[in-house]
Amino acid sequence: MIRIRVLVLPVVLLLLFVSACDTASDQTSTPTPTITATPTPATQPTATPTQSTPSPLPSIAGIVERVTPAVVYISVEYIEFSFFTQYLRTKSGSGVLLSSDGYILTNNHVVEDARNIEVLLPDDDHIYQAELIGADLLSDLAVIKIEGQDFPTLSFADTSKLRIGDWVIALGNALGLEGGPSVTIGIVSNLERSFTLEESTFYDVIQTDAAINPGNSGGPLVDLEGKVVGINSAIIYTAQNIGFAINASTARRVYEDLVQYGRVTRPYLGVTLQTVTPALATELGLSRNRGVLVRSVVPDSPAAGEGIEVGDVITHFQGQEVSEASQLIKLLWEYDVGDRVGITFWRGEQQHEVWVTLVERPEGL
Repeated sequence: MIRIRVLVLPVVLLLLFVSACDTASDQTSTPTPTITATPTPATQPTATPTQSTPSPLPSIAGIVERVTPAVVYISVEYIEFSFFTQYLRTKSGSGVLLSSDGYILTNNHVVEDARNIEVLLPDDDHIYQAELIGADLLSDLAVIKIEGQDFPTLSFADTSKLRIGDWVIALGNALGLEGGPSVTIGIVSNLERSFTLEESTFYDVIQTDAAINPGNSGGPLVDLEGKVVGINSAIIYTAQNIGFAINASTARRVYEDLVQYGRVTRPYLGVTLQTVTPALATELGLSRNRGVLVRSVVPDSPAAGEGIEVGDVITHFQGQEVSEASQLIKLLWEYDVGDRVGITFWRGEQQHEVWVTLVERPEGL
C-alpha cells in the first residue's frame, strides 16, 4: 500500500504527494534575427570559423563509489489497527550514516510507529538492530543508531553556496531493489520551497528533478563533492521530475539536537504569521503591502511581552527585510533559545522596533 500525502495549493491546483517510502499489506514490500556576415576585405586573410564543442558531463562514478557505502537500507515493523484486529506490517526506506559510531539520519515517516528497526549496509551482510534516538515531526526527520565502530560516513555541505542549476545526485533504496542503493542525477530546480504535509511543515526545501522514488525517503541528496546537501523526502505523485529534499541547513541542526538531547529545541516568538500580499493588504486595510502579518499572539509569550499585537506587519528581523512568513521562520530558527532579536514592524502608519528574548518552543506546537 503506497502512502499518499496530500498538499492543497488554494485555487491553483491539488497536488498529491507520495512520501518516498513504501508500506506493505500482507508481507514485506518496498517503499511511489538572421545573422548577416560582414564581408572581409580582400586585402585581409579570412578567418576560418570554428565551432566550440560542448564539454561532456563529468562521470559521477567516483563520487558514487565514495558515497554509496554510507547509504543504508532501513526495514521497519509496525502495527496497523483495524476495527476488529491488528496486523503486523513492514515498510522500508533509506538513511545516511553521519558518524563512525553508527548514528543515522532518516525521515521520521520511515521509522514512526516502529516496533522493530533493522538496518543493512551496502557492503555488509550483517543485519543491524537499530535504536530510535529521537524524531522531529515538524521537520520529518529522525535519528536512529546501530552498534559498532568505524562505519563509513558522509558530511553535510555548506548549502549557502548552493545555486539553482547545480548538479545533484540522489541515492536511496528505491523500491527496495536488491544490489544496493539506486543512483539518479539531476539539478537543483529551486531553493527554499515551503509547504505543509500532514504534520510536517517544510520551510527550507530543495526542489530537484533527480528522480526520487518510493524507498528513497531518508537517503541523501549530494553535490559533486559527495557532501550531503539534503535529505530526500517527498515527490509530487502526479507530476514528472519534481522531488523535494530537506535542506542540509535544516537537517544538520535537527540531527545535532536529536543526537545530543533526543529532541529538537527551537526558539519561539509566540505568534502565527501570514505573508502579506497586495490583495490581503487591500482586504484588511493594511498600511503596508509587503511584509509578514501577525495573525495571532499567544498570551504571555515573548512577542506579547514586548507589545506585538494582532494586525502588526513585520518588515525586518535582525535588520534583514522579510517579505514571506516562511522566510521569517527560517531566520528565526537560526537563533538559539535565550538570544535577543530585533523586530521592526508597522502598526497603522507608525513604525516600531522591539527586542525580544527567545524562549524554547513548547512541546506539541
